[in-house]
This record gives sequence, C-alpha cells and structure tokens, in this order.
Amino acid sequence: MVRHSKNNTASGVFTYAERQMVDYGTKTKRLGSDSKRKFDACYLCLSTARTPMLCPLGHISCKECVLASILEQKQAIKRAQKEHDEHQSKEKAAEKERERRRNELEVQRHIEGEVGLSTRAKRALPEADEETAKPAEKKIKMLEAGPSDAGSATKETPGEGSVARRPVFSLANKDKKPDPALDETSTKPKLASFWIPSLAPEAKHTPTDPATLSVQCHASSPAHPLKLKHLVPVIFRESGGEKLCPSCDKSLKNSSKIDVLKPCGHAICHRCVSNFVLPASKCFVCQTKVKLADVVRLGSEGTGFSGGGGQMVATRYDNALQA
Repeated sequence: MVRHSKNNTASGVFTYAERQMVDYGTKTKRLGSDSKRKFDACYLCLSTARTPMLCPLGHISCKECVLASILEQKQAIKRAQKEHDEHQSKEKAAEKERERRRNELEVQRHIEGEVGLSTRAKRALPEADEETAKPAEKKIKMLEAGPSDAGSATKETPGEGSVARRPVFSLANKDKKPDPALDETSTKPKLASFWIPSLAPEAKHTPTDPATLSVQCHASSPAHPLKLKHLVPVIFRESGGEKLCPSCDKSLKNSSKIDVLKPCGHAICHRCVSNFVLPASKCFVCQTKVKLADVVRLGSEGTGFSGGGGQMVATRYDNALQA
C-alpha cells in the first residue's frame, strides 16, 4: 500500500498548486496574443470593422455598431430624465403634504392652547377681585376675537398665552426647518422589530441626475465623451486580404504604429506620416491639407509581448479565503 500523507490537502501548509485551484481571492492571468483584439477589429462586436469609424482617441468601430450604441445611450438618458422628473414631482408632492400636516397640527395646538387659557381664566374670575377680573376679561375677549392686525397686537409677558400663540406667526415662514416635535411619526413609539415587513428598513431610490450623463465611448477605461460629428471614417488600403500602408506597402499589424488623418481618413504608418505627410502638410494620397492636430494614432491592444504595449495582465478581485 502506498503512503497517503502526500495526498492533496493532506499537508499542513497551503501549497501554490492548491492555492491556484481555489476560486477565492484576487486572480491574475497573463494575457497572450490570442487574447488581443486586432487593430482593425471593432471594439463593440470584436469582428473586423465594416465601414470603420474612428473616435477622437483612436478607437475603431463599425459604423452600424457605433450608431446603435449612441442611439441606445441617448434613449437610456431620456429614460433617466423621465424617471428623474417623476421622482422630483413625487418628492415635491410629499413635501407639500408634510408641510400641510405640520400646519394643521400647529393650528390645532394653537386652538387647544387658546381654549385651555380662556377656560382657566374664566374659572379664576369668581375668586379674583373686581380690579383683577377686568384685565382678565379684556384678555379673554382679545384671545377670542384674534389679532386684527399687526399694529393692534399687544405684547404679552412670557407665559402660557404667549407660548400658545407663538406657532401661528411662524406658519408663513417657509425657510424654517421642520420641527420634529410637530411630526406625527416622531410621537409614535419605534419598535426594534426589524424583521416585520412593515418595519423593515428601506433603501431610498435616488435616480441618477441626467445632467451628469452623456454619450460615452467605452473602449477605454475610464470612458470618454463621444459625439457623432467627431467620428472619422477610416480608409484602409487592402491587398490580398491584408491592410497595407499606401506609401511603403508595408503590412499593418498590431505591432505597427498607424496614424489616421482626420480630413481624409487615410490610414498610414507613423514613419511615412513623419517623413512625408507632416513636412508637406498634406496627404500624398489625395493631396488634402493636413495639420499636426489632424493626426490621430489608431489604438491597438498590443501583441501580447512586453514590448508590444497594451494590457499584459488581467486581474479579477474577489473575496479572500478565510480559514
């Protein structure tokens, strides 16, 4: 019988091979040439671009794909705008309802305070002298009649009457912060039974502000704004199923540095652009005037080698393994 101490997971330590088999924690993987998209492939459908279009940062895509992406994003922005407007209208209606309830509660408390003061004053009249009864009767009549204008309002000493009348003058103050004492829900006892559906906490849905949304090109990270009028049609020279430079007839690959001229859309290798196009300030294919700002580098994901550029390692973040 063979030894069983060398079986998998029988050791007291976690070996490298065992750690690689565990699907926990951060995972990194080296990307090879098979994982790289070709320089003339659409970043949306990942196939060879049909009627290729170029964004200002050099990302190539099919004309049909990029137009569909722009249309879909604009429709999503319209839906977000509609949802945001509905949310704002609901919030305003709820705020008006809360304000109405607070005002009703203030008026109700004011009336209760006035009635209580007049009742207490009338009860105290038989026990008071005639001299003290006359001011009390005047005060009761004033409270029953209500304040006629701001000029006839009399100042009272701090007491029960002044406290009861104070909320009435604050009804017109819209900038005042809501008093938690006037909120009906604050007087109710709060239970800790969070497992009851009616008492379960809720996450408030706050829709995204449409002002922060715009059409984006997601070929790069982070995405950058994209407009239809900024797209440039790309013209490749093809021969035998390969893309060639129209100047030196060199095959264009992922390792090649390719420049696209905005005014005409011709794709030329960077060496020919620096040697022929920029000194003459015109495209030697169609004789269109070209400036340095009109040259856009065609984006490429690289060759998979360290000198080819592009992303070399893919990383995935996950929960760590805990014993």
